[in-house]
Amino acid sequence: MSQTRIISIDALRGLDMLLLCGGASVLRLLLEYTGSAPDWIMQQFRHADWGGAFTCWDLVMPLFIFITGASMPFAFAKYREKGGEHWRRSTVWRVLRRVTLLFLLGMLVQGNLASADTQRMSLFCNTLQAIAEGYLITSVILLFCGLRGQIVGCLLCLISYWALLRFVPYAGQSAGLFLPDNNLAIHIDRVLQGSWQDGTPYSWILTSLSFGALTLMGSICGSLIRSRSSLRTIGQLLLMGSGSLFAALLLEADTPLIKHIYTTTAVLWSGGWCILLLAVFHLLFDHYGKSLARVAFPLQVIGCNALLAYLLTEIHGSNGYSIWQTAVHPLIYGLAEHCGAAAPAAHATLCLLLLWLTLLFLYRHKAFLRV
Repeated sequence: MSQTRIISIDALRGLDMLLLCGGASVLRLLLEYTGSAPDWIMQQFRHADWGGAFTCWDLVMPLFIFITGASMPFAFAKYREKGGEHWRRSTVWRVLRRVTLLFLLGMLVQGNLASADTQRMSLFCNTLQAIAEGYLITSVILLFCGLRGQIVGCLLCLISYWALLRFVPYAGQSAGLFLPDNNLAIHIDRVLQGSWQDGTPYSWILTSLSFGALTLMGSICGSLIRSRSSLRTIGQLLLMGSGSLFAALLLEADTPLIKHIYTTTAVLWSGGWCILLLAVFHLLFDHYGKSLARVAFPLQVIGCNALLAYLLTEIHGSNGYSIWQTAVHPLIYGLAEHCGAAAPAAHATLCLLLLWLTLLFLYRHKAFLRV
């Protein structure tokens, strides 16, 4: 098994991107067409309301952040090997460049950066910027610490964010409020971002502690896999994931699980599922990789070019369609229309298929978008 390219990490990233870039839409539209799915299943394709039950769709963003962290120990090991005695200096510039590019790309995707109109722009509002925050925090720790430092850093992020939300009063309000328009995280965003907010009840600045914790959860798991890939490691991952879920259930008595501001309870809950998914993928694709390589390959194709897939499907033009939808619509419109009531599902399926084939072509030619 390669120490720089782990099948399970690429495949899990690919599954996440598959859902985000159209797979979830295909499933939802097919279920709507058949009309046989109960409401609780259809709810899994929507974000939970404030304080509502966590859904599968709510896991897509934290899994993206978590997988970023899981790949970092392998990347930093490569930087150390190639950078010599001054590897930290060169890595710092690499990290700063990546954080800056992710931040700007996040503004391009959801912050209306391309409009060149400051009245329409939003500063912090996108998953790529959350990844940038978590990546920066985790990078600082990986530059100077090993596995124990990552564990301590993760716990500090979790405890600090929990304590700030629970015990710090603000602007004449009492501490410990968890209302959609009245909590410490949203208050800090209002003060620091002002008119550059996107108007949603999501927080980003103080919540960087949660993004850092999720990324560190990933890096801890990646460090364990890198140090010794074995059934014992898989057992450790299963134990960690189960423990995180149990801790979330205990903490929910004190702090509600709110995905919008990523309370510590939400981080423990989503992080626990992320760890369990990685454990399963690691067992299937790294330990039984030869027999299941064909199953992992379609996911690897997407996972190895995740950023490109995300940008193509998430950057929308003035017509409301994504770059990819606009590009392929003339090719598939007529064919999809022949499907009658199933036209929306057929259109979404063809969009996703053409995207995968394009990514397959790039994969075969080793052309990957990196920042």
